[in-house]
Amino acid sequence: MIKKNVKPAYWDYALDHLSSKDIILSNIIEKHSSATHLIRANSAFKTFFTIIIGQQISIEAANSIEEKIKQQLTSITPKNILDKSNQSLRQCGLSFRKIEYIKGIAKLINQNPKYFSNINQMDDDSAVKNLTSLYGIGPWSAEMFLIFHYNRQNILPISDIGLINSFCKNYKTNRKSFHDEVAKYKEIWNPYCTVATWYLWRDIDEDVVQY
Repeated sequence: MIKKNVKPAYWDYALDHLSSKDIILSNIIEKHSSATHLIRANSAFKTFFTIIIGQQISIEAANSIEEKIKQQLTSITPKNILDKSNQSLRQCGLSFRKIEYIKGIAKLINQNPKYFSNINQMDDDSAVKNLTSLYGIGPWSAEMFLIFHYNRQNILPISDIGLINSFCKNYKTNRKSFHDEVAKYKEIWNPYCTVATWYLWRDIDEDVVQY
């Protein structure tokens, strides 16, 4: 069982490892030493609810949509979302496509409550493969779920715009070279790519986004 709001057991080991292996990341970690750590804060459904809302839109826009939905519901649960009409959710700013994605996850949890618990028994690659088989869930969404819900320690979301921007800025590279360059650092950061990603995020946005 994964506990909520608890620092991952690997976190301090990861900081020592990354600081000793990568001087650039060491400086970033030192610069943001007061930053909080990764936690698991929400249910599987709430995590995916927030991730799906945030797909391909700004953090500010996603937060606005989520707040409007929260004002209409007592809590974000599969039942409450399924009971809400598509038109009501659309008026909060959600596209009909994202409504389909979110309600699809809600129906899945109702039909198979252990689905996401079973996913947690899989290795990272298998978990991503299974998650991306769900309607509306691509690699980025699957990786965000593994990071924020399971706190997996070695996830590198290479399509994440925040990671791309921070890496290019700090490692003095351009977007065309990003994939080749980050692949080299993936080997250096292994097995703590999640923590490396977390601090690269912090270097461009100290406000923590919590899925």
